[in-house]
Amino acid sequence: MSSYFYFFCCYFIAQLLIFMLALAIDLAFGDPPERLERFYPIVWISRLMYFFDQITKRGNANKEKVLGVIYAVLIAAIFTIPCLALLMLMAYPYEVLYVILAVPVFKMTFTVKGLERYAQAVITAADIEAKREAVSKIVSRDVSHLDIEHLNSAAIESVAENLTDSVIAPFFYFALFGVPAAMLYRVINTLDAVVGYKTDRYRHFGWFAARADDVLNYIPERIATALILLAGGRPRCDAVEKGRRVHRTIVAMCSVLRVKVEKLGHYSVIGRDSGNGYEAPRTEHIAESIRVVKRSALLFALCYAIITISGYMCLCSVKICYCLL
Repeated sequence: MSSYFYFFCCYFIAQLLIFMLALAIDLAFGDPPERLERFYPIVWISRLMYFFDQITKRGNANKEKVLGVIYAVLIAAIFTIPCLALLMLMAYPYEVLYVILAVPVFKMTFTVKGLERYAQAVITAADIEAKREAVSKIVSRDVSHLDIEHLNSAAIESVAENLTDSVIAPFFYFALFGVPAAMLYRVINTLDAVVGYKTDRYRHFGWFAARADDVLNYIPERIATALILLAGGRPRCDAVEKGRRVHRTIVAMCSVLRVKVEKLGHYSVIGRDSGNGYEAPRTEHIAESIRVVKRSALLFALCYAIITISGYMCLCSVKICYCLL
């Protein structure tokens, strides 16, 4: 009983420390500068898949699907198994070393400051060409013909969508299963960004990465949506989407900011009622979207801390009862 109690108590405390330290480091320093990103391990996920993409011959749909699964599993194993090995350090007397090593690894799986950095580049762009260049770094659509309003819209959409991919989903899987799960999610999400497109080249090769990402994002997207509404002080979402399906977080962000967004030829999000004051997106709305993202991240951190501390206290209560008996 004592050994199990000690292990789980250490695990609860270590996980909370890792989470809070990694979040603090991200909010204070963010990601490495762009000139150093090629040395960032997460970038290697993309490079590995690009390499497999280049050596894969097209023409056989079933073969492409099988290879897409094999490559995804292989890359996931390469990055996740070392994280699993970290758990061996939870044994006495290496707990402190486990926390020291796990913090930077977990930090690699999410970014709040990174979203702010790219959004800030859009806000401070000197002219429309500079704004287009800044927006092109955070969206996959063609921005060469977009006006100021649609560029601002694209930035807000990207910030809202990436709250799930870049923040809440890694937090969620870390909270459930620790650093290995957060890293596994980051691998799948990155692979989806590389090959998860319905183009002739990736329709079969990237199907597994795309489907796996959809499954893994199902719960985090809904959590992120609720957090946006809470962070924005909205009891409910009164925005409505038109056209293709829009990410829930985008609709929620529009409701909080009271703005209309549009992806030309695909969808638009507007107020449910014509007289509810929805505006065209401005740079001020981009800045506010970042503040909403930060508040959402901190709300998740607060909830996670409360749950973790409650779990720790429950363990202590069980231990006390066991000793009394």
